[in-house]
Amino acid sequence: MRMARKNYTTIKTMGKSSTIWQIGKRMFRSNKNCHPGCQNTMRNHTRQGILKKPPNTNIKQGESIMKLTLILGLMTLTLISGVTTVSARYQEAMDTNSFVQDLKSDYGLVDDDAKTNQSALLQKAINDVAAAGGGRLIIPKGTYRFAKVYLKSNVHLLIEKDTVIKPYWPEGTKTVIFILDYEDTSGRGPKQRGNEFIENVSIRGLGGRFIVDYSDRERREEEGIRTVLCRMVRNFLISDLDIKDNFTVYCGLTMTPTRSRNENVKHWEISRATDGTIRNCRIFNASPGYGLVQLHGAQSLHFEDLYAKGGVTLRLETGAVGDHTAVYDITARNITSENGRCAVMLGPHSANNGLVHVDGVTSQSSTYAVTIGRGNVKKAEQARNPDAKPGRFADGCSIKNIHAIFGKDAQVKTHEMMNIPEEYYDDLRLRKVTKFFDGPSIGAVKDYTNGTYRVDIENVTLEGFKYNADKKILTPEDARPGKWGQALRKWKADRGIPIEPRRASNSGK
Repeated sequence: MRMARKNYTTIKTMGKSSTIWQIGKRMFRSNKNCHPGCQNTMRNHTRQGILKKPPNTNIKQGESIMKLTLILGLMTLTLISGVTTVSARYQEAMDTNSFVQDLKSDYGLVDDDAKTNQSALLQKAINDVAAAGGGRLIIPKGTYRFAKVYLKSNVHLLIEKDTVIKPYWPEGTKTVIFILDYEDTSGRGPKQRGNEFIENVSIRGLGGRFIVDYSDRERREEEGIRTVLCRMVRNFLISDLDIKDNFTVYCGLTMTPTRSRNENVKHWEISRATDGTIRNCRIFNASPGYGLVQLHGAQSLHFEDLYAKGGVTLRLETGAVGDHTAVYDITARNITSENGRCAVMLGPHSANNGLVHVDGVTSQSSTYAVTIGRGNVKKAEQARNPDAKPGRFADGCSIKNIHAIFGKDAQVKTHEMMNIPEEYYDDLRLRKVTKFFDGPSIGAVKDYTNGTYRVDIENVTLEGFKYNADKKILTPEDARPGKWGQALRKWKADRGIPIEPRRASNSGK
């Protein structure tokens, strides 16, 4: 069996045949619009050998059946990752002949139906593999409980298909299961840290999707959970993951920038989640205020084949308070939302973001397929930085091949009262989180930028819509005259629903 020759695919471009490595060199010379750190990234990838032809990989004769089965499974992963496009950002760093450990047979992992917290065991195994120079760590099928586990450079976590991971999550707390960030043990606070980072890491399903399940946890505003948090990491992959949510606080996957107080990070090799691919991931029963993926800080990431039931699938809402919040050079393909708010959301807040290109968006019974919002400054950001101004995305962002299918199980924010056709008012069901209804889809694309930046929209289709079927892009001018708050209070009064006193909120969730 011949291995896929990743990173050496010949592509016809600019009149001659080129390798990915050659194209990378040309991009490095010509790309002047990316975040300053991306040129350091390209330079280091070339120096470290990430952008060159990898050696051939052969299966030695005489290996045991168990090892052969493992290698065949890993070869399947490599073949899948080898079918790449220029937009794929993770460059395969996992050697199928590298050091390998099994968390059960080598470390004593117990399949105890998640009765005990085995995070320390997993962390020790990761540390050991990293100390050995890197390699693969396999978690065999079972049901386990983990939290706050740090990946280390050159460690690849392979989780067998249908494995269930539950979080260790004490009541009244916030937690994260996997952390792709440098683990600082110096005692410095996070805001005093430097430019240390991890690289060449992955969390992937082995043979199919693995499951993270916190569907048995009731939502509480003071609690929150993330499956994966990515911060100071370069060249990473997250793939083949299902998240079973229960409308909890936070998105399943979060990309974020450094928390350092160093005002100038342009000379750092990276300052945020960089050079990553997130693919073949899903979330079920996500909160309308959150969803599958949120980006606060990211550079050169690619997202593909993502699905969310509820919430927002790909949330480019750069709302984190801090100096370094922004995303640059983001691509995505095949992003789907069902019974949620939308598949793709752009919301800059006060961040000045780079380019975003998305190809293939589908919404089924969601409020919209795509929403594009204007910038605004949060109260917390204004207090931190009185000079803060509304942000934007770079002109020339694009979203194309958008298809919206009408349904009546969307998560509709109450602010949309003047956009909801009055014929559907009796179909609205107020959710437990009373900023939202369950109700009808409104349209395909909502553009509320008011000309503050430009996103090119191409090939929009709608299916099953009685209203807005001829309006592929809705703007503020398409809303009915009036104030949404007054319309909401009247809707409640007409149906005998108590009207809650107004409360100040800065979360928007």
